[in-house]
Amino acid sequence: MADVSPSLSRAVATRPPRRRRPTTGTPQPPAETATDRKSKVTGAEARATSRKATTAWLVAYQEAAYAWDDAVDDLEAHVEKEKEQQPSPEGARRSSILRWLLPSSAVHRTEKKLNTNIEKLGKKVLAIVQRGREQVLIQMDWQRHDWISKFSGSPSTNSGSLGNLEQEKMELIDILTDSQSSSTVVAIVGCCGIGKTTLARKVYDDCYTRNVFNTTIWVDGSIESTGPGLLSAVVRAAGGKPGAEEQSREKIMDMLAVMLEGKRFLLVLDDISSHHNHDSFLEDRSFVKHGSRILITTRDQSVAAGMNRSYIHNMQEWPFQDFWTLLCASAGLDKEHDQENLREIVITIIQRCNKVPLAIKIIGGVLATKDPTQAEWQQVNESELWSLDLEDIPGGMKKLSGPVYMAYSNLPYRLKLCFLYCLQLPEGFVISQHVVTQMWIAEGFIIDEENDCDPQDIADRFYRELVLTNLLEPEIGSADMTRCTVHGCVRSVLQLLIKHRWFGKNKWASSIEEAGNMTRFRTVICKNPLADRGLDKVFMGRRYLRVLDLTGTGIRHIPGSIALLHHLRLLNLSLTQIMELPESIESLRNLQFLLLRCCNGLHSLPEGIGKLHDLQCLDLEGSVPQLFLPSLVGLKQLTTLRGFIVNHKEVTEKDVSGWPLEDLEHMNSLRSLQILKIDRVVQFTRAQEAALEMKSHLTQLDLCGSTSDMHLHVPAAEARRLHGVLNSLCPPGCLESLKIASYHGRLFPDWLLQLPSLQRLVLADCKFCESLPCLGQLPQLKFLTITSCSKLRTIQRGWYTKPAFLKLEHLHVDDMDKLESWTGFQTGDFPSLIKFHLDSCPNIESLPACLEYSKQLTSMKVVAAGSLIVIGNLPMLKELIVQDSKTLTSVSNLPSLEVLMVIGCSRLQDVKGLRCVKHLRIVDRELTRLPDWLTGHASVLQTLTVFGTEELLGMLVPSGKDWPAIRDIEKVYGNLTDGSPFFTYTKKMGDFQAFGEQRDLVVRSVVDHQLEGWSSHFIARSFISRISMHNTIKWYLIPLLATALVLLLSMVEEIKVIGVFLVFFAIIACFWCLYFFSICKASN
Repeated sequence: MADVSPSLSRAVATRPPRRRRPTTGTPQPPAETATDRKSKVTGAEARATSRKATTAWLVAYQEAAYAWDDAVDDLEAHVEKEKEQQPSPEGARRSSILRWLLPSSAVHRTEKKLNTNIEKLGKKVLAIVQRGREQVLIQMDWQRHDWISKFSGSPSTNSGSLGNLEQEKMELIDILTDSQSSSTVVAIVGCCGIGKTTLARKVYDDCYTRNVFNTTIWVDGSIESTGPGLLSAVVRAAGGKPGAEEQSREKIMDMLAVMLEGKRFLLVLDDISSHHNHDSFLEDRSFVKHGSRILITTRDQSVAAGMNRSYIHNMQEWPFQDFWTLLCASAGLDKEHDQENLREIVITIIQRCNKVPLAIKIIGGVLATKDPTQAEWQQVNESELWSLDLEDIPGGMKKLSGPVYMAYSNLPYRLKLCFLYCLQLPEGFVISQHVVTQMWIAEGFIIDEENDCDPQDIADRFYRELVLTNLLEPEIGSADMTRCTVHGCVRSVLQLLIKHRWFGKNKWASSIEEAGNMTRFRTVICKNPLADRGLDKVFMGRRYLRVLDLTGTGIRHIPGSIALLHHLRLLNLSLTQIMELPESIESLRNLQFLLLRCCNGLHSLPEGIGKLHDLQCLDLEGSVPQLFLPSLVGLKQLTTLRGFIVNHKEVTEKDVSGWPLEDLEHMNSLRSLQILKIDRVVQFTRAQEAALEMKSHLTQLDLCGSTSDMHLHVPAAEARRLHGVLNSLCPPGCLESLKIASYHGRLFPDWLLQLPSLQRLVLADCKFCESLPCLGQLPQLKFLTITSCSKLRTIQRGWYTKPAFLKLEHLHVDDMDKLESWTGFQTGDFPSLIKFHLDSCPNIESLPACLEYSKQLTSMKVVAAGSLIVIGNLPMLKELIVQDSKTLTSVSNLPSLEVLMVIGCSRLQDVKGLRCVKHLRIVDRELTRLPDWLTGHASVLQTLTVFGTEELLGMLVPSGKDWPAIRDIEKVYGNLTDGSPFFTYTKKMGDFQAFGEQRDLVVRSVVDHQLEGWSSHFIARSFISRISMHNTIKWYLIPLLATALVLLLSMVEEIKVIGVFLVFFAIIACFWCLYFFSICKASN
């Protein structure tokens, strides 16, 4: 499907200045101040929600501004083209005389026509503005046009830690994991913004949940508008490929059933609407087996009520104090005296927000832009936007409409344009900071009005402001806020309240051919595989297209007609199958961003690419074009250059399979640079000519050598040469991220410790380096990854007094064949470490001793540590994963540990001092008995999940030898090594249930064990559990049996026959009494 969405119109008076403005004959914007016009438009918007006349005026204004903007672009393109065609100075004089003598020349006529059109459109805009001033444009008093965020730079308090969410989470987990429950669907119901998704995510991410369900799947139901579409989304999320849209529902259902066969899964469907109930797989849940569950969130009570075998959980209201905490945190109010002074206003605002957490967070973002005074906050409290005309707003969204629209109206004009652009992106589109800021720049929303800031800096600041005002929500797992989404409720409310801003312009197309029939759009985003056919049709007549994103489509060829897109600023062809670009791309003189990431078939670039003087981003990362690479000397405006391949030859020799490092010398605007095959540089003096140290804006640098495996041995002279080359590529001190990969020298560069701003460092595949610099001296380092440095034997601390790795939060050491020890580390080192991953280090014998004193380390993963014997004395560790570490024998003294996963560590015998462990997972293909240490922790365990052989699992049934070790654990899940469920056991209910082909095996073992003296009532209860009779036998059978007995007695006259019936029914009654007695006793 293709999403075709235009840019938002730009106000006439605030049109961004070009770097290349026409010097003569260019009409200026209508003579009215930018501030006046912005305030008028903003005031009109505020009333357009309740006045149809204002809406009509605003639409007319925007259309006129569109046309004026496009006309100026046409004139600029014409003047630029004429300038390029100018002859030599002598010829230029003759040409100017000829033009003076022949004013009716074609060039003059075209320019005059363009100027006339601009003047005409400018008058039209002024007439519309004048009409609006007389009728509807009234500037709002409360609007702040000098909006400056007062945030400290961090997002507001996580609402997931407030309210009753933790308690609700545990209640839901108990229901989802209850093997006695017949509810295969659990529905979380509540109004918009109350926290349904937050609660569902807490359930989904909880260690308890992950330990119970072998497979977890999350699907955003708001993206798909139909039942079949939702079904296809589930298949994709589970790792399948549902194929074409027209594929039948039955075939997709069969595919899903096969994928989930034999698995205990949790499927979360977020934001399900009523239309998903009809003709959808939610009605047919035959594939939900083996204790699997579906968890849905919905605003519509009827959605959950209409499903059979469902449990409905209504969201609980928070305590008032939590609303207070959320509002103060969102507004940046951290001083007690400020909170006291504003108490009455805060209480009133919370009540106005109807106690909806999302509304409170959003209005907190508005308050954060105000001074914490009663006058400023009272202006917000008394704003007329609290009482909007809500005729078109559904009941479930009315509680959000006032705060959401107030937050939108509070945005400065430029920031408002950027946010509206985010609203037009496809539903469910993950907004990447890097991508969306480029789109804003391409659309012309980012203007440096004072000429002292880079547009990228302004765009990044705008992005952060939208996140900190809670209009953009960081994606789950995006700790650095670089990936966000627009909350579905915020999107829905604004689409209804300000639909005049894009109604009729944001369109969907199911194919390229259909997209070609649409007009007047500026952004095209295509999704799903599409062929090349129809691209010509899209390009024809689409001269004003600014953004074209074909990422991930099946396109192989770009037609030459792309040259018609004179105003194109951003072209994204990443993850496509294109092999080359047309030479006509040199006509795209306004192109600023060209993205060609991971285009594996790309073999060359067109020669004319060097003429794109406005190009700011050329991204070839993951693509390796080598047949022809044209000169990049003219691209002095580049801020991002990824995939720069160094050539083989000397400066004087021509080599089109790479670029000389000298081409980088004058690219002083670079912020992100990736250089490949640095080993091709013959002399280090050539590397110096790249002048990296002089690039004062450079914050990200990747220096990569050749990835060939042929370098089995590097002579000493060659190693010295490579070290000299790398030493000469010295970056500036402002560098924040550095990657050195496939470097074949023996020493790391001397400048590595001279980077005071470095936050992220990756050293990968440096196979011949035998020692590391003392990286602990880097004062700002937060993320460190060392991988595939096969000759490195030790990681040294160094000789200095301050704590080492003062700010390091994540440490990942991987694939280090000879690493043996950590040298010199002492108490106080790694004080900020949160996560530590050690992977494939067969000779490491111990962990850094200083970790015993770490107060932040909560997560550790140790994989294939072939010589590690002991893990212990980590006081704050909460999650530990040990895998394929054959020599590991002891895990001890971890007093805060809650989650332990032991995978393929068959020698682990000494496990003690884990008094808080709640969830344990054991995966082992060799074990035939449970380890002895498990018994000592059974009383505190909430869940035990075992993946093992049939022999091991057979020991865990009530008749097995290891049954005593698990019978006191709250819940136990047994699975075969392929992941298929074998049994579940719930202590509280005394329920042991086998699955599938294992059921007969378990029943047989229990019945045979009757001869060993087990109590008859336990055998009877176990036998009934095996064949799942407890799920079908109901209390109503008792009166039915009594009625049958009375009828039989009334029909029979012989005393002996009556006696036989009485004895028979007496036996049945005893049987049931024993069964229910055992159940009650087990539950107590």
